[in-house]
Amino acid sequence: MPTPPKNRLNFTKTALVALPVPAAGRAYHHDAKTPGLVLAITANNCRSFLVYRKLNGRPVKVTLGRFPPMTVEQARRRAAGVLAQLVAGIHPLEERRAVQARQITLREVLNDYLAARTLKPKTRDLYRWLVENPAGAFHDWKDRPLLDITRDMVEKRHRELTARSPGVANLASTLLGALFNFARGKYEHHGRPLVEDNPVRRLAATGAWCDLPRRQGYLPPAKLGAWWTATEFLDPTPRDLLRLLLLTGLRKNEGAGLRWAHVDLTAKTLHVPETKNRRPLTLPLSDYLTAMLAARLLEAQAIGSPYVFPGPTGKGHYARALTASHAVAAQADTPGMVHDLRRTFITVAESLDIAAYSIKALVNHQTAADVTQGYLQISTERLRAPMQAVTDFILKAAGVKPTAEVAPLRNKLRRFTPSN
Repeated sequence: MPTPPKNRLNFTKTALVALPVPAAGRAYHHDAKTPGLVLAITANNCRSFLVYRKLNGRPVKVTLGRFPPMTVEQARRRAAGVLAQLVAGIHPLEERRAVQARQITLREVLNDYLAARTLKPKTRDLYRWLVENPAGAFHDWKDRPLLDITRDMVEKRHRELTARSPGVANLASTLLGALFNFARGKYEHHGRPLVEDNPVRRLAATGAWCDLPRRQGYLPPAKLGAWWTATEFLDPTPRDLLRLLLLTGLRKNEGAGLRWAHVDLTAKTLHVPETKNRRPLTLPLSDYLTAMLAARLLEAQAIGSPYVFPGPTGKGHYARALTASHAVAAQADTPGMVHDLRRTFITVAESLDIAAYSIKALVNHQTAADVTQGYLQISTERLRAPMQAVTDFILKAAGVKPTAEVAPLRNKLRRFTPSN
């Protein structure tokens, strides 16, 4: 922004009111008394004070306020403060943003975090519940500046949550640590992070994280018959859903949300476009599942639902798999979590000596550090024999399928005649 002599004048209210309005764009006028103080006039006759000066060789413009609500003397005093910051190498706008960032609250960081992440609705709701709901973990901290949260506070809150639920304590603290890490990368001042410490690290340093053993429930072969028989007492939809989950290893929502558009009975495959790890999955169907789904398709055509397992009202998919699983478990004396069926599928597959990478492909597991797995391309047809083998084992163990085929004797028994 050059400073031609004709645009330099001693700022007074009378002089500034008399300045002409430009036909287009902006006109800039410089104060002769305070170098760096400028009045900008737009074609719409909007008049604003601003400071112009170079910082580290780059031009900087800082708007001070509108004229005439801001007087000339007020503008000169404000300009003197801004110019002092610029001379000291401080960008006023960055300083202002830094002050605002230092006051950013836990809830505001959560909002920025959710806006920057692609998360499933269920996960987003869970995170908001932990921060904002009185029954969550950090409701009383949600409007507290993030930088006011100390290590002592984190340790104490984790201890309180542990008394309530170790699982919630670990989950809430993991989220809090993620929010601090996110804030460290997002909010900066003069190229340095405003958030330099993550107080959640205290938990690792003091060994405060709760030791949560993994669930290990599954259906042993001796219990498969009782479990299968117990499913007969369910309505057809929950019965078939639980059986599909057992015979495919799908997660609850992946099976319950299955649509007919993703089932190909001719190719004997089903497709899950949205999975936990966001990698679409196509599975071969065993003979039993192909027949089961073909029978369900005939019924579905009368209902008109797009879901293989529709809800009771016909709208949406079936959403009470856990209730059904508990009912079956109570009758069969087996573990009752729906995920136990997935664990059973994997356990059976391993017991049949199915290749580890084939099992991973069937259940859509992937290890980021496994370079070899990244090179393997396992087709759906390659998985058909393993899938059928798992189904056959389960059906035989449950007594649904004979354990051996009985073949008739080809020749009648001949009468034994002793030789002379």
